[in-house]
Amino acid sequence: MPKKEKEKEESFYVGIDDPIEIRRSILESSKEAVQYLQRAERFKALRAEKVEQISKLKNSIKELKKLVRKVKVALPKTKLRTMLHEREKRLKREEADRKKAELEAGRRKAVVKEEKEVVERVEEKKEMTELEKLESELGEIESRLSRLS
Repeated sequence: MPKKEKEKEESFYVGIDDPIEIRRSILESSKEAVQYLQRAERFKALRAEKVEQISKLKNSIKELKKLVRKVKVALPKTKLRTMLHEREKRLKREEADRKKAELEAGRRKAVVKEEKEVVERVEEKKEMTELEKLESELGEIESRLSRLS
């Protein structure tokens, strides 16, 4: 025990020139540290919420895929879908040919041709029956789903 008594006797104090300013500086630093910790906790909460929302979205997408499969099974099988795909391919080819012609012939001729094609497309769309409209919408939805996956 004699060593501890010597240590207590040898204690000394250091004088501080401006103790109030140093105390203020320490408190401000502590305040900033607490603010940074609060921000970090908010970020953690946001990340957790983001992960939760993403998992909800994935579950919703899975459920939608299941429902789309059920609808496909429930709908009657027709050749209309293949005809629509062939029509889409043909339209894509025509559009590619139109773009080539536009580059070769110049802007004026291409604009006139484009207007004619727009009129033709509008006429084709008017001729679609209700069933064809539904099939085309179904095809669009399937393509969107495939892009999401």
